[in-house]
Amino acid sequence: MNPLRVLVAGGGIGGLTAAVALRRAGAAVTVHERAPELRMAQAGHGLVLWHNAVLALRDLGLEPGVEKIGYELREHLFRNSGGRRLARWSMARKAAELGAPVYSVSRPDLHALLVEEAGDALRLDSPCGGFSADGSGVTVRVGDAEERVDALIGADGLRSVVRAALVPHEPPPRYAGFTAFQGVIDLPGSGVPEHTFLSTWGRGRWFVCYRLTGDLVYWDGVLSDHITAPFGTRPLDLLAREFGDWPDPIPRLVAATDPADLTTVPIFDRPPMPRWAHGRVALLGDAAHPMTFNLGQGAGQSIEDALVLAECLKGGDVAEGLRRYEARRVARAARIVRRSRANGALTRWRHPVACAARDAFMRLTFDRLVYRKTYQLTMEDTS
Repeated sequence: MNPLRVLVAGGGIGGLTAAVALRRAGAAVTVHERAPELRMAQAGHGLVLWHNAVLALRDLGLEPGVEKIGYELREHLFRNSGGRRLARWSMARKAAELGAPVYSVSRPDLHALLVEEAGDALRLDSPCGGFSADGSGVTVRVGDAEERVDALIGADGLRSVVRAALVPHEPPPRYAGFTAFQGVIDLPGSGVPEHTFLSTWGRGRWFVCYRLTGDLVYWDGVLSDHITAPFGTRPLDLLAREFGDWPDPIPRLVAATDPADLTTVPIFDRPPMPRWAHGRVALLGDAAHPMTFNLGQGAGQSIEDALVLAECLKGGDVAEGLRRYEARRVARAARIVRRSRANGALTRWRHPVACAARDAFMRLTFDRLVYRKTYQLTMEDTS
């Protein structure tokens, strides 16, 4: 019996994980990535692999590789811009309960690990230009050629070509109301606490930082769209103005960053969509459920998608397998999209009274109620 032929459009974290999972399930997979060079496909900074992502990667046999490139995070510390502690979540305790830790990783390092595992499946400089599907397969236009496959998986990101073909009249992605300024710096003695995800909240501003391997530090300064600056202001000057009086190590991180190492990322998502699959075509990752980064679940949900997709396509009818994949994943991803956007809205608050009330709410509820509810949300129905 011939193996299932699957074409994955998009060679990011989700697309490559799908290729690894599908190959382990016996499928013949090609991944077509529009970027002409690997370094362009690997662009990015840091990300966090929460317990659910680590468990999924373990199922694919990739945890040893993640351990080599990752840095274990053991607590999540919340504080306000005056340095007052708001909450402290123990990741280590949950790691013991769930049997999997949390790792911070360099996105390029994680991408490189997945490229190695995907082997010769990846095709660079090979954009998906559209497709036509019928009852027996899908013809996909890639570059100047066509490829006939049994199934097409659109893992081609926020502005997915595959999604646009399935939902041609959909509005554009929605701006979340804030922009992230992201950097990774090599800074011995950075002052970033060991094994800690440090999250600092202010008025229309939010700053996150954590260590990667060695002396590398990832940081993320987030400004709401209410914050303006004179035309021509350089990003690092803007950040120095907005975060210069914040508690350590924030001013030190901003001051130590080279302008060439800073990336500006406007944050977008989409409202949850009830359908991801149509016949022999389905969506995965940001193509299916783009979300803000306020729960740190973007990569994790893409990895979960890939694992479930491969399970659902083992044997049997392709269209039915994609319907099962959709049924298992749509509701869970939708809950996380909505919660992530709601969390992001809290970081945009600017009025002093509103922010004081938010901080009081965090001090009263985050260590117990919100901690428990967040883990219920991110760890339920992960199989």
